[in-house]
Amino acid sequence: MNIDLTPYYAQPGEQPFGARRMAMPWRNHVPLSPEQIPAGWQALTQQTLPARKRLLYLHIPFCATHCTFCGFYQNKLRDDSTAIYTRYLLQELAMEAASPLHQSAPIHAVYFGGGTPTAMAAKELALIIRTIRDSLPLAPDCEITVEGRALDFDDERIDAWLDAGANRFSIGIQTFDSRIRQRMARTSDKQQSIRFLERLCQRDRAAVVCDLMFGLPGQTPETWREDLNIVSNLPLDGVDLYALNLLPTTPLAKAAENQRVVLPDVTARRDFYLSGASFLADAGWHQLSNSHWARTTRERNLYNLLIKQGADCLAMGSGAGGNLNGQAYMMERSLERYYQMLDQGQKPIMMMTPASPTGSWQHQLQAGIEVGRVKLPQLTRHADALQPLLSQWHQAGLTCDDSTCLRLTNDGRFWANNLMQALQQIIPQLNAEEHAH
Repeated sequence: MNIDLTPYYAQPGEQPFGARRMAMPWRNHVPLSPEQIPAGWQALTQQTLPARKRLLYLHIPFCATHCTFCGFYQNKLRDDSTAIYTRYLLQELAMEAASPLHQSAPIHAVYFGGGTPTAMAAKELALIIRTIRDSLPLAPDCEITVEGRALDFDDERIDAWLDAGANRFSIGIQTFDSRIRQRMARTSDKQQSIRFLERLCQRDRAAVVCDLMFGLPGQTPETWREDLNIVSNLPLDGVDLYALNLLPTTPLAKAAENQRVVLPDVTARRDFYLSGASFLADAGWHQLSNSHWARTTRERNLYNLLIKQGADCLAMGSGAGGNLNGQAYMMERSLERYYQMLDQGQKPIMMMTPASPTGSWQHQLQAGIEVGRVKLPQLTRHADALQPLLSQWHQAGLTCDDSTCLRLTNDGRFWANNLMQALQQIIPQLNAEEHAH
């Protein structure tokens, strides 16, 4: 095996790579032409697909405010926005729920993302949840997650959605620090956020998970420690620790570019992650993935873990993204176009790729990296050829040892995407050399 592994070596010191990579799910995909999409989708809906786990993602593309760090903002919430959207989303569901594709396998997790799903009226989201449960084959233990924020998430909404069948709430707190929250255009303060989570947890009817974000402007080790202490003192089932991944179109990115705000550098972000992981381990939390921790058995984080394992994902709603049997697709982001296509009886897909020719090793790698453990011999018969690289990564503190069962340290988990992308480039070369001989 004559593959040069040195370009993938880690540098000595606290920053082993030049920059922290982001996962790019659409990388190397050439989309179908717009003319090919309707027939491509129609063919998919008449298939049962090979047996694998299945998910459903529904996008709610409205926000009452535009948080400065967020790259997912689509539409400002207006008085009649969600009522109209509910009608069309139910129309999309009714149009295809009975198809062989949608009825052929149990759905293990449903995820309402956004945008802000909790901007929906209580009765609207409750109706959508009930319709999904009535018309699609949900597994008996299906995880039904509603993502949201404390703003406007009142008791009426909480109880209506619990009664409809929601069993997991993922709340984007990001930080409890009132000063930092204000700078990010978050309207609720520290005490309001704490009281809201207490109210939600007191129902004791669903998993409650809180998102914290590190790398925010004005964030210090002290404010981060206070966020972790607050989480530890709340009766939460889970917590997520996410690095701020700044997309260039966001208000915060523009402010940083104009030097109006200063953001923690990658070394500081690494320190935040390491201190957070250490704090949660000491407090007895169980690490489910690189970014997710559970304190109780109620929190399973099913949707996020199954996505990384290559589960088929049905997508509905403006701006939703899905993947079926290796074919990725994106729903229309323009609300006007989304409504218009549904009025014409068409699935409102704006982009779709052909089936990916890559084998299951890609998903095995991605799933393994996500939980910090990859059995490389399952991905290639030539895992031993990686030994110089594995030894070098171990010396750099990224892995627990230099064996071909890759086990990531907390440092390795922080740089997980860099390690994954290196292996994504190397493994096809190893397997190609095998076929060449």
